[in-house]
Amino acid sequence: MHISELAKLSGLSVDTLRFYEKQGLLSEHHFERQPNNYRSYTSTALSRLELIKCAKLLGFTLSEIKTLIHDVETDEMTTTQQADVLSQKLVEIDQRLAEMTRLKTFIGRKLQLLRSGSQEGCVLPSLASDQPA
Repeated sequence: MHISELAKLSGLSVDTLRFYEKQGLLSEHHFERQPNNYRSYTSTALSRLELIKCAKLLGFTLSEIKTLIHDVETDEMTTTQQADVLSQKLVEIDQRLAEMTRLKTFIGRKLQLLRSGSQEGCVLPSLASDQPA
């Protein structure tokens, strides 16, 4: 498939796909060169992109994704090490969930104050503190 079709199927832009190639997230294993020098992407490219999208949603950076993919594919990372990385990411996700819950509570309180006509709700204090200003 051509890059435009891969972009459509993956939900990513052509520019993003080219960026991922330049970053080494998509390699020669994911496409073949045609006689006209166009790339013909394989189904493994789509699978790789789904993996990247999933990893990004979990909070992995592109650099972390690239390292993990390389280490797993070259057997440089044991299953124990992979489990450790995933465990650490779970801790980070839990921390983000706690922060998002705190932020949701903060916004909910402010919304109640605004809807009730309270002037206190018109001034938004720093989000760094859970305490009202």
